[in-house]
Amino acid sequence: MNTSISLSILDLLILSLYLLGIIAINVRLKRSINSKELNRFYYLGWLYKVVFSLLFALVYLYVLGGGDINAYWDGASCLAELFYNDPNSYLAEIIQTKRDMGIAYHFNSTTGFPPGWIWREEEAWVATKIISVFAIITFNSFWTATLILASIAFWVSWILAVKLNNEEKMSRNSLLFAFFFLPSVSFWCSGISKDSLAYILSLFLVFQFFNLLKWKRNKIIFRLLLLSISLFMVYYLRHYLAYALLVPFLLAIFARFGNRFTERPILLWGYRIILYFTVAVSFVAVISSNQTKQLIVEANITKSDFSKNPIYSGAKYEIPTSSGNPVELIALFPLALFTALFRPSVLDPVGGSFIINQLESAILILLVLRFIFNRKFLNNINRIFRHEFMLYALIFMLIVGFMAGYSSILYGVLVRIRAIALPFLVLLLTYDFKLKEST
Repeated sequence: MNTSISLSILDLLILSLYLLGIIAINVRLKRSINSKELNRFYYLGWLYKVVFSLLFALVYLYVLGGGDINAYWDGASCLAELFYNDPNSYLAEIIQTKRDMGIAYHFNSTTGFPPGWIWREEEAWVATKIISVFAIITFNSFWTATLILASIAFWVSWILAVKLNNEEKMSRNSLLFAFFFLPSVSFWCSGISKDSLAYILSLFLVFQFFNLLKWKRNKIIFRLLLLSISLFMVYYLRHYLAYALLVPFLLAIFARFGNRFTERPILLWGYRIILYFTVAVSFVAVISSNQTKQLIVEANITKSDFSKNPIYSGAKYEIPTSSGNPVELIALFPLALFTALFRPSVLDPVGGSFIINQLESAILILLVLRFIFNRKFLNNINRIFRHEFMLYALIFMLIVGFMAGYSSILYGVLVRIRAIALPFLVLLLTYDFKLKEST
């Protein structure tokens, strides 16, 4: 199926109706989940997300000739047609894709056939299945689905930012920059793409994690159910991202428990020694595990494909390949992390299309230097390890940064995958610990 993405009178009608609904949700959400410092930026933040989602769609459709966004929507439209024609077959396909039966097992000339590479690639097809829900409820209106996804991306950013402002006393400017006005995050994580789904689910999971840990401990069974479903979807979207979300939460629990000993320094130091030893042993166990080796194997396959397949063009960088040996991984970690967070730099010859990413990298490097050369640098590091959310942000950023830098090879892929880690990096580098000590 080769879906023609246009804007018909019916599309305009559907878009108008959904826009009215989204405006109504915006009015209610701003009233019910609010912050005195952030409220006046609500609609500007929403509009920024929507504009960048439209820009993302326009660039891919009319500058790059379609690319991933067209393939995802094409597949989602086929699934929507399958739902309209045979709901039982749609549910069967959503639950399990029987690739051994061939693509024609559920799809035909009536539903259309999804792009073969999307259907064959597990993570891409899971993303397509999720996007198909938006295709169904919008009657295959591409622009309406884009508006809905951009709005959801804003809403999860908003509820997390408000909580961080109200509960953790994070500054307005840090939160605005991190969650609403980082250009690359808004561009890559607001439209019809796997990156948008990963971003939305990740921020929702972080919000629910910390509700359970300290912010709002009610409806525990319901929250655990939401967490399980969301984590399941994240795992099948990007395997490593599920680990990146779950592992730091476990460490945040230990940090939360350790804060009980703040008034008992001997117990506190004893607890920290045991904790650091446990973390070190766990780290060695994790990087030596079969799951980590499998993730590295998958990353190596991705690297090889991006590096050797001629259909993947564009500016590339080089990074050594690891066999999964723990010593090799530790040795590669700094290079992969630096590449993910601070490249492409202004010195990389990547062309004009990456100028915004280069400027972002330059700003992040300046923020890192400001953080390092602060006279309270050591105190701030210590406070990060004592502060549940900051510890979470640090570990999450390290894991995502390593995997993005190690596996991407193409700068065009790197800037997409790293985008989800950038808000957490910004919060780490700009948080003022004088405002609130962890409790």
